[in-house]
Amino acid sequence: MKLRLTLMLMALLAGPAQAADMTAADSDLAARLQRIAAISPFADMHAHPSRFHRSELLHVEAEEIDRYLSNNVRLAVANISSDMPYTGRYTLRDGTVVPRGKYKPSPGTVFELTMDRMQRLQETFRLGLAEQGDTPLALTRTPTSLVFIPALEGGDALEGKIDNLVALHEAGLRLIQLVHFRANAIGHIQTHPYSPGGLTSFGEAVVSKSNELNIIIDLAHANDETMWDVLRLSKDPVIFSHGSVKAISDIDRAVSDDLIRAIAAGGGIIGIWPNGAVVEDIGLMVDMIEHVIKTAGIGHVGIGTDLRGVSRYATGFTPDDSFMAVARVMIERGYSDEDIARVLGGNFIRLWKTISEQTEPG
Repeated sequence: MKLRLTLMLMALLAGPAQAADMTAADSDLAARLQRIAAISPFADMHAHPSRFHRSELLHVEAEEIDRYLSNNVRLAVANISSDMPYTGRYTLRDGTVVPRGKYKPSPGTVFELTMDRMQRLQETFRLGLAEQGDTPLALTRTPTSLVFIPALEGGDALEGKIDNLVALHEAGLRLIQLVHFRANAIGHIQTHPYSPGGLTSFGEAVVSKSNELNIIIDLAHANDETMWDVLRLSKDPVIFSHGSVKAISDIDRAVSDDLIRAIAAGGGIIGIWPNGAVVEDIGLMVDMIEHVIKTAGIGHVGIGTDLRGVSRYATGFTPDDSFMAVARVMIERGYSDEDIARVLGGNFIRLWKTISEQTEPG
């Protein structure tokens, strides 16, 4: 959008001949963006569309889905932060607002709240607003629809029970981020309050069962020890869905070059986020994408927007002008249409297909 407005302004300030050239340039850019979009659907590796998991909404809003589709995003991972009962900031079905705080939920509460939020996604599918991402075939069932992969941000909902993972899988779960804002029965986190240690014995069981059920494993928010433990154990490729790279931004929520290479060696993907609190502008975001490309290769990087999960976005990246904005910067930096399409979705879709095409769970 910003590029289009800039071109229009330049055309008005220029003479008629120059204005015609600018219009042609704008048209050429639009055509190239459409060619990129035709190569592969774009995919958001981490999002909270409409804040469906925390708000009073009973399904994802149509306007949110339209924003995705206008940027050629056909696949989005819809995350439920299952540690909410410990930290608050969500609304119950009866309209009760649970404020931010520290809570000790009773047994079963975390699992039950998560299943309730899974029903909000199922209602989104029932209303025909989006397609359920049970397998990659969902992308071909309705080629113009948005596909949501139901996901957990934090495995707190399992409450230490593998049976809960199985039940959530039956309810549609296809991706699990093992930890979020607190250490849990699975592993430990990158951020304050820091805690030493890696994957627990239950965490090992979760990784093995997730491999068996073809559930994608997400390392985002996990500390280095937990990530290394998962990489040693998982038989499937894994992702780090949203964060920064330490070589450019040495913050807690960043991943080291050694981990980037290790994730890529197993066929996995690192997702770069546009969190304005740590990524100043879209140029820096693409710098991070380029760093992963140089460190691990073009086939191992994607985008996780953390839509509705961050307070502000990198300058130049907005919910209305997101993936197309990244595409324009990558065009300016000389990337081919094919490579841009891989970064904006092709890589993640390939990984999803790889995991889904394993032996179907019995």
